[in-house]
Amino acid sequence: MTRGYRRHMVVLIALAALYVLGVSRAEAQVRVAVMNFENNSTWTWWGDNLGRAAADELVTQLFRSGSFSVIERSQLEAVLAEQDLGASGAVDSSTAARIGELLGVQLILTGSITQFSVERTSGGIRSLGASVSRAESIVDVRLVNTTTGEIMLAESGEGRKTFGGLTFRGSGVEREFDAGTAQEALRPAIEEVAEKIADQADRFADLAPVTPPAQIVGSNDGSFYINQGENFGLMVGQRFEVVRVIDEIRDANGTVLDRITDRVGVLEVTRVLSQSAICAVVEGDAIEGDQINPL
Repeated sequence: MTRGYRRHMVVLIALAALYVLGVSRAEAQVRVAVMNFENNSTWTWWGDNLGRAAADELVTQLFRSGSFSVIERSQLEAVLAEQDLGASGAVDSSTAARIGELLGVQLILTGSITQFSVERTSGGIRSLGASVSRAESIVDVRLVNTTTGEIMLAESGEGRKTFGGLTFRGSGVEREFDAGTAQEALRPAIEEVAEKIADQADRFADLAPVTPPAQIVGSNDGSFYINQGENFGLMVGQRFEVVRVIDEIRDANGTVLDRITDRVGVLEVTRVLSQSAICAVVEGDAIEGDQINPL
């Protein structure tokens, strides 16, 4: 074996080790879903849009930190709409648990904008004009454990941003929502709070993964697709009972207290894929959204 060959093999082994380490770290990252912020400031011209802008910016900052696996906002909003859970930052323990199950997240990040203001000064000489806008913001955030409903972290961030020129589109811009402008104004405060959260990421490293419930996620020409496959050790011929929610018990605030379910059918696995499987109905009925339990 030549020296050059040995050196080449050492490099390949080192690169492989780094790859495996990177994959294991990515798989070990805690999964977080970021809810829309509540706008508790006196700035009401942009309404709920300001809260959405704050959440979008926080998703970006947390992703850049590399400390968490952050759920796509579109995926979260689709689940909230489908389950009628609401998109605001107000999350009770039952809602947190439901989101945790559906998205497989260990933490939900809720937040509020407690202060936001924009002061604009403009002037000019003849046909030449200029403007300067100064934005100030304060945000508060909380990390909620989806398993226990416990608040595991509470932090705040404060920031100031100065815009020059026509950044705010001239007079009256405060009444016309612009997502980019709102995120720019909020960014300093969001960056501060995201850094505080990332610095404490190790506190959550031991949280157990939340496994989404096994369920039917789609169908086509009589075949049904479930959200488990080789990753759960499924085998062709394995059977599942199909369970459907037939009623819900809610309290006066609309919070789901219990779900009444009934067995409606049986599925049999006909093909196993990496993270899903294809099944056929061998008894009763099945539709998308039904949960399944192994027999």
